[in-house]
Amino acid sequence: MESLGSHWRRDLVLMALVVFCFGAVRPLVDPDLPMHLAVGEWIVRHRAVPFVEPFAWTRAGAPYYAYSWLPETVFYLVLDAFGHLGLRALQGLLEVATAAAALLLARAAGARPGPAIMVAGFNLIVATIFIAALRPQTILLVTIPLIGASFYRIVAGENVVRNAMVIFTASALTANSHLFFPLTLAPAALVLVYRPSRTRDAVLGVASVIAGWLTSPYSLHWLEVFRSNFAPNALYRPPSAITELQPGFVALLYPSPSALLVPVAGMLSIPWVLARATLSARERVMAALCWSLGLVAFGYATRLFVLWWLLAIVPAMWAVAHLTRDTEDAPPRLRFRLLGLAASAVIVAAAIARGRQEWALEGDTARRTLPTYGALATEPLAALLESHAVPRERARLMTSFNNGSYLTWRLPQFSASLDSRGIPDSVSVAEAVVLASDRDVPVGPWRFADAAIIPLRFRAAAVLDTATGWRRIAAVPGRPVARDSTGLWARAEWWERSATTKEH
Repeated sequence: MESLGSHWRRDLVLMALVVFCFGAVRPLVDPDLPMHLAVGEWIVRHRAVPFVEPFAWTRAGAPYYAYSWLPETVFYLVLDAFGHLGLRALQGLLEVATAAAALLLARAAGARPGPAIMVAGFNLIVATIFIAALRPQTILLVTIPLIGASFYRIVAGENVVRNAMVIFTASALTANSHLFFPLTLAPAALVLVYRPSRTRDAVLGVASVIAGWLTSPYSLHWLEVFRSNFAPNALYRPPSAITELQPGFVALLYPSPSALLVPVAGMLSIPWVLARATLSARERVMAALCWSLGLVAFGYATRLFVLWWLLAIVPAMWAVAHLTRDTEDAPPRLRFRLLGLAASAVIVAAAIARGRQEWALEGDTARRTLPTYGALATEPLAALLESHAVPRERARLMTSFNNGSYLTWRLPQFSASLDSRGIPDSVSVAEAVVLASDRDVPVGPWRFADAAIIPLRFRAAAVLDTATGWRRIAAVPGRPVARDSTGLWARAEWWERSATTKEH
């Protein structure tokens, strides 16, 4: 790193601080965060992970697998101890970790400091565009590069046992954090490419990955977990109601695809660059296989760009090394450093100013509000329902996909009609995503609910408006777009009984 100048340590610390600030100023708007907090709270209170549906009255007794239990527990404990600022700080630390892990991978592979920092920057770009929130899958951008770095060292015969322990720990963290944990085996391809002098070193590295998978409390149920998460679901049928579940190349045709164009173009250029690079036959085979598998995954769903990047992170690193082969590392000039710091300060300040409304909605474990995207119109209705309902009465609430996660956290005394098995973790029952135009799908178990919070554009809204014994209590205009306008309905008998009981 000395090639970056005598002050490279100071510059690295400043870069880390900037990255931390960029992560910490992002608002807690992810639609899945409320569900993660609800699951984390359940785990902390019960001191166990759930195997049976803990929330949805429509799935009472059904299997439930909180495969992201570790980050969910951490999210809740941090919020409970430090409030929403703690979650923002955790978000910033994870951003720093993604950059540091990619930097370690590049350095373990022998990359010069300049290209290594570029690879770290690319890892950050993927985290910012394709995750962009406090999500369990962020751990993949940390653990996969760390495992790759350890396999590079094992191949070189450096501290084999210690690096095997790093691989085991990273694999265990991933298996307890996200369903894509099998991806931790991808870096093991390096032992086939470079073949360490001792076969037992390669075996130890691969065994460490698999041993990490077995640390999950669901390790004996992995087949059931995968089967329940990838079973046919109304949210998966094309066109999916979730943008990130739509095919990647279809998403590029949207009116505003600018955020996707640059990273996708960069990934598509990797084979063209590597075709001109000096690589061994094994390296070319590995690059082609990993890149192609990732391409297919991205073609299936936009969100799987993360998988494409992680499968191809080593070939991408080789491509960067080839493109920068004729350059020399040099410390940035002082004026460029100052300009970069000034620009970063302006961006962070602007983000803070622009996010004041979100900050005001970020509560804690006592004031359970969040500026959840897609459910902003739901909060006034949730507050109304909370103030009206009998404390500690377990009422049944019918709701929709965008609202299910938020309401499960916001109104713990209600049981929302949602199914948390799918991807993302807050997938609602199929009936709760039925638009007015979907005439071939039933509108759900509204007859058995006590109350309902449903977007006005859903067919269930029209049904509830005309149903005997039901009344619309209130409606809220959509934020930020009109199609998110939402209404609150209740069974007249339950609404009147609840108010009367509360008064006495």
